[in-house]
Amino acid sequence: MAFKQALAAFALATTAILPVHAQDITISEDPAALGFQPAVLAALDARLDELAAEGARPGYAAIIARGEQIAFVSEAGQINLETGEAFTVDSPVRIASMTKPVTAVAIMMLVERGDISLDDAVSDYIPEFANVRVAVTPMAGADGHIATRAPSATMTIEHLLTHTAGIGYIFEGETDLGRLYLENSLYSGEGDLEARMQQLSQLPLYTDPGQRWIYSYSLDVAGRVVEVASGMPFEDFLETELFTPLAMHSTGFFFDDVDFDEDAMSPLYVHTETGEMVAFEQGNPDWASGGGGLVSTASDYIRFAMMLANGGRLGEVQILAPETFTDFARPHATADQLGDGWNGRSFALGMDIILPPEDGQDPLGVPGDLSWGGLFDTDFFVSPQTRTAAVIMTQIQPSEHRPEPRTLRVFRPMVYGSFAQQ
Repeated sequence: MAFKQALAAFALATTAILPVHAQDITISEDPAALGFQPAVLAALDARLDELAAEGARPGYAAIIARGEQIAFVSEAGQINLETGEAFTVDSPVRIASMTKPVTAVAIMMLVERGDISLDDAVSDYIPEFANVRVAVTPMAGADGHIATRAPSATMTIEHLLTHTAGIGYIFEGETDLGRLYLENSLYSGEGDLEARMQQLSQLPLYTDPGQRWIYSYSLDVAGRVVEVASGMPFEDFLETELFTPLAMHSTGFFFDDVDFDEDAMSPLYVHTETGEMVAFEQGNPDWASGGGGLVSTASDYIRFAMMLANGGRLGEVQILAPETFTDFARPHATADQLGDGWNGRSFALGMDIILPPEDGQDPLGVPGDLSWGGLFDTDFFVSPQTRTAAVIMTQIQPSEHRPEPRTLRVFRPMVYGSFAQQ
């Protein structure tokens, strides 16, 4: 859809649902006045239409904002290939790991209130983590057991938010330890968030806390910390303290908490070896997974992204104070923790961050920009220095047959390319 038409549709769809405290969001009819090149935005709009038509993805919804204004909206393809329903900014999707930055912000809200500290031991809130063990080797011995030892450091909340807690996940099946995590996947287990944390605490850590960055369940653990520290179910804390103030009415863990029915949920598709997209059966977690359980829409998530791009504030809604946001939006992981493959990037809290380029290095974006994506090829980034927020949604299951490039490889360069030359 041509982005001027999509902007008009987005304005009509959102005007009626903005509560008083969030009315500062407006729709600009002149992206150039906000510092964007309209021709590049039009090219991005056309590119998303092209990719959807080619069957690279079922469809897309993208929004770019600067300050308190929406500059660009693009809607391409279909959300439901069987019914032909269009993919729009209001289409509900599984955002998977784009849940992680939300959880990190919730933690920082409690830090700001003095309820917790990033240096606190995780076991202060989840006692079972006082007894965690570290695998001596990721392979089992002749007796079929993985040898373990006591950790040399205490696992802290900051370790959780930087994936340096030593916890594993569901993406490594090459070792016995990885297979143990797969066999005990929290996504196939039973019980509420508390029960799943008890289950997770029984698994050996990969490393001592603080030793190195390992993508992990740690933001799920952080969700339980929010629950304990706030005295509220995690989903209720997010709804009360974050989603309602930001007018994110279509974001939540459970269908009772959002303004659409389960039947409206976007199907998930996967590519076959012939390139055809077929439905992929994938339910959403039935527990409040702070690492990957939220559903949302582009029109909702842009509010969260705009809040970050504006330093913790959206309109009259202050989510994080400036000093709290400054601590949130800085590198928290060291080069030694990250290891190789992070060229030009580091890790803040719950998301990565662009570093100033070294001599001779091409910049990846604006230093200080924060970003993260989701398993089903959703993506977003925020640029506090330029007050830019950009969100793109789609719904595709990863597979060896999924066409490249990933959505972020298309979206981010074109968004950066649309910035007016200074």
